[in-house]
Amino acid sequence: MLTDMISWTTIVCYSLLYIAVLLLWFPCKLRIPAWSIVFGMACIFGLMSGQIEVYAIFVIILFTYAVQYTESQYRCSKRAFAGLIVCFLAYGLGAHKIPYFCNLKVLSDIYISKEAVPFTLYINFDKTVVGLLILGLTQRLLFHKKEWLAMLKQTLPKIGLLIILLVFFALIADKIRFDPKLPESLPIWLITNLLLVCTAEEGFFRGFIQKNLVAVFKDFRWGHVMAVIIASLLFGFAHYAGGISYSIWGTFAGLGYGWIYQKTNRIEASILAHFCLNLTHFLLFTYPALA
Repeated sequence: MLTDMISWTTIVCYSLLYIAVLLLWFPCKLRIPAWSIVFGMACIFGLMSGQIEVYAIFVIILFTYAVQYTESQYRCSKRAFAGLIVCFLAYGLGAHKIPYFCNLKVLSDIYISKEAVPFTLYINFDKTVVGLLILGLTQRLLFHKKEWLAMLKQTLPKIGLLIILLVFFALIADKIRFDPKLPESLPIWLITNLLLVCTAEEGFFRGFIQKNLVAVFKDFRWGHVMAVIIASLLFGFAHYAGGISYSIWGTFAGLGYGWIYQKTNRIEASILAHFCLNLTHFLLFTYPALA
């Protein structure tokens, strides 16, 4: 349920944000990608509704140029510096440390599970910027049916194995309990978790961090493994706000997502793995965490 009365400009702002992410996978023959046009409109309505401030536009522009620079043909040292700027801004945006963004709270302290802590859900404009720009500017995404089917055929068995392993060990460690349910909040959770959360996190940690670490370690025998491990450790650290155990489980999950990304070389595969695990947790076990 919505916690406050929401203005029409705010509704349009976040609706456009969802659509912009979806349009990443829409083949467009225009010189300017459709997703970038819709994202620009989301920013305009964000300014009108007060969801973002003028200074947020400068942050978005800086992040855009930094991401583009990492894909340029300039010297390695310059691209590395641009990469550090991307990491710094991505952390600030993803962790909501950069001001000028007023993310929308849509669920406030509701109980998804009786034995769990209360759950609050925000639609995060700042975090979405990270995934949208990295995926839109640096990744070759899937557009054709044959590509999607091939990816799914290769990925689904790996996702099943990952979910079984993580759920098994989480149950053994008493971090979750079986709690099947179909909450009223499912629709807003579904679209937000898939399009804004999983897309942003996988875009950065796998599509940017892991991808570039593979390039850095390309001459090392175990370079790919090192890239997966480092990206997973950073992913776990990013979840430290939930506590040390949450950070550890995040690291293990990150290893699974990283392994799937490495095997398929498709960011859609790791996004799907991330979402399927989150959905399994949401529907079948105590969510978000045991009290």
